[in-house]
Amino acid sequence: MLFTSKVSSVYDELTHSQRVVANYVEENYEEIAFSTLEELASRIGVSTTTVIRFARALDYSGFSEMQDSIKKEIQTKGSLPDRLERAAAVSGNDLLNEAFSTDVKNIQETLSGLHPDDLSRAIELISGAKNIYVLGMRSSFSLAHYMVSRLGEIKRNVHFIQTTGLIYPEEIVSADEGDVCIAYIFPRYSKIGINILAWMRSRGIKVILFTSSNDLPVRSYGDVCFNCAIKSVSCKNSLTAPMCLTNYLVAELALQNYEEAHEVLSRTEEILSTGFYLGI
Repeated sequence: MLFTSKVSSVYDELTHSQRVVANYVEENYEEIAFSTLEELASRIGVSTTTVIRFARALDYSGFSEMQDSIKKEIQTKGSLPDRLERAAAVSGNDLLNEAFSTDVKNIQETLSGLHPDDLSRAIELISGAKNIYVLGMRSSFSLAHYMVSRLGEIKRNVHFIQTTGLIYPEEIVSADEGDVCIAYIFPRYSKIGINILAWMRSRGIKVILFTSSNDLPVRSYGDVCFNCAIKSVSCKNSLTAPMCLTNYLVAELALQNYEEAHEVLSRTEEILSTGFYLGI
């Protein structure tokens, strides 16, 4: 039986405090897989004993067994074939409407979770960086490429970590303290990407991290973390919300660094007018 089904089947028999736990875990389901018992109890505002009793009410021996069960369930439901099967259940106009409404919800959820201090800190770090490195693996590669193309129009010394041919050591070997790495890290995680971030942090390089709201372990690699909703009706994550946030950051950076942006844009326009493009 699925975890959520277990909760529903015993909900009426739970005590008031156990229902508080049940309501929290159903809304923050995947968070349990990455939390310790103490962290979860503190977050909910109950005792560790209450969480353990809740787990036992679901016929688990304790918190650890419940956590292991949830981890396995997440891994199963997250497989690409399973996602495709769920997407196949919706078709036609229903799929069109659901695709658009899901992305709108992703944008709204991401926007509501943004903190002004984090946005200001990210702008400050990028504005003052000697060099800016941008990283994205797998489908996030497209986000990183987009950020580089837009940021490179208004900032100097923007470097794309492409990892093509596994030459990423040579691409980041000159990175040092005073530099910034902008990283898009979403499931499934690339070991190379995580290793690059770990090395960056060890060198004193600040990391601005775009990730999903449930990626608790990954957030430890970021000095500034932006939690982006990436729900999708397809078998792959939606990148609409992180794209919107990227657009905002580039626009704000252009205003905050107007003189540099104007100069870089002028040089770009000069290059474009030398015959590389027809101007149409």
